Amino acid sequence: MIKLPHRGVLFLLAMALLVSIIPAQAGAQTGAETCSEAAGLTNSLADLPGGHLKPLSASYFLDPAGDIDASSIATRDFTFTPCQTLFDIPGRDGALWLKFEAANPHADEQTWGIAFLETIVDEVVLYEEKDGALVPIMRDGRIVPPEQNENSSLKTAVSFAIDPGAEKTYYVRVSGTYAPSLTPVISSARMLEDWSDIFTIISASLLGFCIIMIIFSLILFRRFDVRFYQYYTIYLFGMFCLTSLYDGWFIQSWGITVPIEHVRRVIELASGLVMLANIQYCRILLTVDPDPRERRQLVFHVLTGIGLAATIWAVADPWKTGTPLPIVFILCPFVLLFVSGRKALKGMKQAVPVFASLLALSLGLFSSLYFFVFPVDVVPTGSAFEVIMMRPITLSYATSTIAEGIFMMFAISSMINAIQEQRNIAVSETVRLRGEVARAKQLESALPETIEAQVEEVAEAGVGRGFLDRATQAVIENIDQRGFGAGALASALGVTEKTLGRRLKKSQGLAPAAFIRSIRLSYARDLILLRQFDTVAEIANASGFASTSHFAKLYREEFKETPSETLRAPAIA
Repeated sequence: MIKLPHRGVLFLLAMALLVSIIPAQAGAQTGAETCSEAAGLTNSLADLPGGHLKPLSASYFLDPAGDIDASSIATRDFTFTPCQTLFDIPGRDGALWLKFEAANPHADEQTWGIAFLETIVDEVVLYEEKDGALVPIMRDGRIVPPEQNENSSLKTAVSFAIDPGAEKTYYVRVSGTYAPSLTPVISSARMLEDWSDIFTIISASLLGFCIIMIIFSLILFRRFDVRFYQYYTIYLFGMFCLTSLYDGWFIQSWGITVPIEHVRRVIELASGLVMLANIQYCRILLTVDPDPRERRQLVFHVLTGIGLAATIWAVADPWKTGTPLPIVFILCPFVLLFVSGRKALKGMKQAVPVFASLLALSLGLFSSLYFFVFPVDVVPTGSAFEVIMMRPITLSYATSTIAEGIFMMFAISSMINAIQEQRNIAVSETVRLRGEVARAKQLESALPETIEAQVEEVAEAGVGRGFLDRATQAVIENIDQRGFGAGALASALGVTEKTLGRRLKKSQGLAPAAFIRSIRLSYARDLILLRQFDTVAEIANASGFASTSHFAKLYREEFKETPSETLRAPAIA
């Protein structure tokens, strides 16, 4: 039988093979059609049956220094390659010039747009050739102030109106991109709008998911252990920042214009933060084991060191040394996937959803990287979703991140339930031992006179222990209910208050109210020792005490020290 990690590896390999075959076949099938339609420089959407988008047929000129302006670009020698859909672009200081012609065979005026399948573009300027000069028509991009930009959508695009029967020459200058090459397309205005809407929905869904999960983790997980929300919240916050920066929300929402030269450095930092947080919360989840031999953390320390070094290296100069970070960013989930698979095979409950989470993340990251390095050929289409699927980086990244987050929530919840069960068992055992000590003292002060009396005492002790366990569990289950008193406890156990008092007095030497108070104090001490909360007031509230001062007084009487003194003591790992 194939074990879980091996299945995961085989599944990944199968997905990689599938991903590599499908684009190749699609390119082979559509290449001839695209080539025949892009035989010249003239672009028209009239030849698309029901379609509204196709590759832009254009000649190009590379400006490595980015200092050639519109007044002299027409004198430069442009290069034209039939069927070319992907255009290289110089580094951060360079610019790409595209020259194309557009013809409108329709009987009415048409509005068409020029856009790119890639996401980050600092500036796109569209010029129209008029009387031998270039006249700027529209400008868009990450460094264009909103008041100077006619395009209000998240997707960068420039548009132009062309009269019926007209044929005109246009130039496009593109600068400041994250990707090393660009894929320009010509589209109808309606297609651009639909495309931008789908892109915005995908990006907004990921941002909304991050916000919801951050709030959820802060509210729910903080009650149990700071470790379970600390790194996971950092991870989600990093994802939120990364998506906001990459998709351009900072300019759409706040009007902040920042060039790619600065944005890329912050993107590398956010990527490193996400990777390191992912390693740390996986370490927390996968090394909490009662067996010391299963708590080895060497692999996590090594990954952390490599990830930290790659992040610093990339942030120092992302244009020259940023390559190692994406590689480490992709490889880390695969290593963690193998570790979680081994833990799952050994019976660790939370390792199963961790494995599923990392599998989803690994597939998404691999898919994003693959389509970034090997982009699919652009084909004419009338579907905005098909346009998204031609560059599924955003979709696969968002889908994998959401799936990863959901599975990881299951993992953290599983861990919290396990710790809660252990804590309840510990409190129950404390109460039981306290009762046995009290009972031993009673037996010592009044020894039974006959063997039959001793047997009777032992039998009664066995029955009382089961009742005591149930009583303890009932109090723990309602620990945060301040009104949970003797009556509520008796009702939960199905006995009268008189029977409850008699049994607790006999087994514990305590009245019901004192018994409940004792469990609350023991529970509060566990919360302090495990550092579940930061203040005495929070601990008192979580343990069901209405007054912090009253809680502190009872705590000191019970444990011979104040809650603050216990809180200052070393935590239990």
